[in-house]
Amino acid sequence: MKETHLSHALSSAGVMAQYDMHVKNLFKDKGVLAYILKYAVAEFRDYSLEEAAAAIEGEPEIASRSLRPDTRNNRGQAIRGESTESKLDGEGTVLFDVVFTVLVRTERAKIYVNIEAQKSYYPGYDLVPRGVFYAARLLSEQLDVEFTTDNYDGIKKVYSIFICMTAPVQNRNHEAVSDTIVSYRMQPEVIYANDPARKVAFGRYDLLGVVFVHLQAEGQLTKNKLIGMLSTLLERSKEVEKKKTLLEQEYGLQMNESLEKEVNTMCNLSELILEEGLEKGREDTKEKGLEEGLEKGREDTTCKMLKNLIKNMKVSLSQALDILEIPESERNKYQKLL
Repeated sequence: MKETHLSHALSSAGVMAQYDMHVKNLFKDKGVLAYILKYAVAEFRDYSLEEAAAAIEGEPEIASRSLRPDTRNNRGQAIRGESTESKLDGEGTVLFDVVFTVLVRTERAKIYVNIEAQKSYYPGYDLVPRGVFYAARLLSEQLDVEFTTDNYDGIKKVYSIFICMTAPVQNRNHEAVSDTIVSYRMQPEVIYANDPARKVAFGRYDLLGVVFVHLQAEGQLTKNKLIGMLSTLLERSKEVEKKKTLLEQEYGLQMNESLEKEVNTMCNLSELILEEGLEKGREDTKEKGLEEGLEKGREDTTCKMLKNLIKNMKVSLSQALDILEIPESERNKYQKLL
């Protein structure tokens, strides 16, 4: 493969791992986070984007730190960090992509927010319970930080927001998926009341919210500002200068030095991912011709991606084909190749 300036920077985890890390880095930007807060978090619907950005407490950090309460070095420290680890005895390790806190204009001002960059819509299980679990862990992590077992009033509300980047137009039940935002929250239900005419007292139950933002599918248009902005930001095929112009002019996203660097790197990595797949085809072009060689490179890349999905995401071949949106006319070919 041709050596490039990016080749030296690639870790042993490969180009895809590099790409994934830069996706997460994009979600550190306060301008991007402000969009997510305004259009996905109920408390911010009346905020301007500038007010939402100003509400973010401190700087979201990249840090591999344990969120286990009894091993925290600074028990009063807010739970913040990217790729943040949470583990309790007997449980598996949980990695949060981005966790930060915001201050809102309410009596209990602080809210914990988790952003997850979700590539696969079919990881082999229902994603919604995972979202509920992530939010629940953010609640339990507040023990001895925001509240104690002697007084639960200090618990702060949490949100877990999943950005589904490869959402299909519809699921297997023919229900709409792409270009939708769905919120899940706790709500009380009165099972019995002695006097139905009187208002029944409720405790403070609104502590957990889970939101799924399903980006638009290829060729699909959206009327939603958040989905449009994120789809533009994360689109691999769009030229970098065109992408930056759209983000600035269409969505008012300021291209600060950090954000511009991440957008540039992501676009370069996207090209490198394609280049890796096509390079093998180029090697064969002298003997097999340009068209046949490039097709071979595309097939090899697709097979590699299918194998990685099956191995790492624990999905079936059929689910992997769905995730990569392989046309029905080509599925039989890849089933034979694998």
